[in-house]
Amino acid sequence: MKKKIGKAALFLGSLALIWLILGMINVVPLFIELPEVTRVRAHASLAVLLLLIGSWAFWNED
Repeated sequence: MKKKIGKAALFLGSLALIWLILGMINVVPLFIELPEVTRVRAHASLAVLLLLIGSWAFWNED
């Protein structure tokens, strides 16, 4: 189960990272809006969170 969560989080994190890069160069719009937080920072936080979940899932994987 942990491995499936990790694979899904890494996939979604990669998509969020690609979306962030494309949004920074104005190819695609950035949709996440949080009060008192810039759009780029909100999208970067999402990408980091998903990649951290993915890395947790493969921690001490033997």
